[in-house]
Amino acid sequence: MIKIIAVGKDDSIEQLNNLEGLNVKKYKLIWIDCYDPKDEELYKLSKFVNIEVADLQVALDDQEIPRIEEEDDYYLIIYRTPLLEEQSTSTLGIFIKDNIILTLHSDKIKAIERIYNTIILRNPKIFKNVGFFIYIILNEITRSYSRILVSLDDELEELEDKILAGFEKNVIERILYLRKILVYFHKALIANRDVLILLKRKYLPIVSKEDKENFEDLYYDTLQLIDMSATYREVLTSMMDMSLSLENIKMNQIVKILTMVTTIFALPMWITGIFGMNFQYMPLINSPYGCWVAFSSMILSIIFFIWVFRKMRWI
Repeated sequence: MIKIIAVGKDDSIEQLNNLEGLNVKKYKLIWIDCYDPKDEELYKLSKFVNIEVADLQVALDDQEIPRIEEEDDYYLIIYRTPLLEEQSTSTLGIFIKDNIILTLHSDKIKAIERIYNTIILRNPKIFKNVGFFIYIILNEITRSYSRILVSLDDELEELEDKILAGFEKNVIERILYLRKILVYFHKALIANRDVLILLKRKYLPIVSKEDKENFEDLYYDTLQLIDMSATYREVLTSMMDMSLSLENIKMNQIVKILTMVTTIFALPMWITGIFGMNFQYMPLINSPYGCWVAFSSMILSIIFFIWVFRKMRWI
């Protein structure tokens, strides 16, 4: 799917349907967004921007590392973006050639949709120049990370309450799932940070001095998100340890109760076992008080063990 936004020299915005007959020199800036392109669409894009199809396919590879590539006639920015539905990350490729910005991605990216549906249609000033629009895209992606991490904060509190209320298998599974998400986010944010370092330090014709200041602010925002993801991961690790500790405590309590029950009734069962043997000559077997002596011995042994356990503060 290809979407095209063209900004005229008078800051007027046009939404175009196809690339055929598009006069690049007529516009100040052209943004082409391509989601999950087919071979035919890649070929059209390659022909329009004059970039090889193999080079465009780099942006569709989910294993690509975030970076900036400076070619002879265009720039490529690879950036990692969060996927809200799948709670993972995906690759976004940004090709910059003259006044054309091409965003290419294989997954649906909420940040791109927000820019297209909300910001662009209401605020043409974001097309001030190429560098500023790149900042808008990267900033919206960073805000997506922030939204997800902030939502995790509330969920962490709920998980902690559930752990204190009682052990549940699905709680442990959710903790492991969130830890996995944070690992992906942490790695992606660190890689994105390296891209922002280049954008705010290295001289690039597509980035002005004012844009570098914006990228520097974005760089520090990314650092905060990295710290936040690391903190949340430590919190989840602590919650996992707490959950396992509480489970061990419960198991110890159960073992303690079983031990007390076994100990309390061990001596009475031993006594009944002795008098249940089929021998002709047994102590107290013919005594009228034999039964009461046996009963008394069993009751006294139970009272004794209960006293011992109370002394040990087991009960």
